[in-house]
Amino acid sequence: MELKDKTYLVTGGTSGVGKAIASGIAKTGATIVIVSRTTSNGEQTVKEISEKSANKNISFLTADLSLMKSVEQLSIEFKQQHNQLHGLVNAAGAWYFKKEITSEGLDKSFAINYLSHFVLTNGLLDLLKASDEARIVTVAGAPRFLRKPKIDLNDLELTKSYSWMKATNLAMFARVYFGFELADRLKNTSVSSMLFHPGFVKSNLGKSTTPWWLKLMFLLSPDVRNAPETCESGVYVATKENAKSSNGKFFDEKNNIIEFRDKFEKSIGNELWLLSGHLASKK
Repeated sequence: MELKDKTYLVTGGTSGVGKAIASGIAKTGATIVIVSRTTSNGEQTVKEISEKSANKNISFLTADLSLMKSVEQLSIEFKQQHNQLHGLVNAAGAWYFKKEITSEGLDKSFAINYLSHFVLTNGLLDLLKASDEARIVTVAGAPRFLRKPKIDLNDLELTKSYSWMKATNLAMFARVYFGFELADRLKNTSVSSMLFHPGFVKSNLGKSTTPWWLKLMFLLSPDVRNAPETCESGVYVATKENAKSSNGKFFDEKNNIIEFRDKFEKSIGNELWLLSGHLASKK
């Protein structure tokens, strides 16, 4: 597929799923902008993807996705440099095994794994709506973990009790609620919102803070694959034709559509959207 006239922005693009998707889309000839926390990682990744894909239209922008001011600045800088955006891929994520609070007073896990996607997407919606058949693609969790979504709207930052598992589940459910709610809000526009699960892949989510037992589990699990080589689902959803027909759809790692929208209550999605806007404005 040739997409030389298309422009994509990929968060988490320097490693794991984000890098895999950026690399796959780059082979179509599209213009790719990846988001990197540091200049050095951004430069290294751009060089690597450009060489492997023979695509020179790869660049990066730096941002700290744990800080909403930085996320807002990211959207401003992107719009200063590009007049179109056909695909926004929300793939950034990180694991925090101990609770951390950002300088803006937000739980760091919640900020990076969910709220940054919400803020960046809303900051770029005007550009997406002005581009032809644009789509927003959000990484979600494994379908089997999403059948019974539980989210406490009164404690989105886990102030009562915190654990890595609680934080991971909260962000996972919140992203899916966000993806579905966004799809509803985009029904009468040319933009679509889709979710996908990339399968279990190796990444830098936990980096050096990952407990030994979790590293061992990933090392031994036959389900864990190498992200840079195996994220066909993300590339498929990000580049598929007639994206509008897939608005509000959830794709698994085999590109199958999984139906469980009825498990995610519309009222909760709407309230989460409103609360997210309030939290983001408190920065």
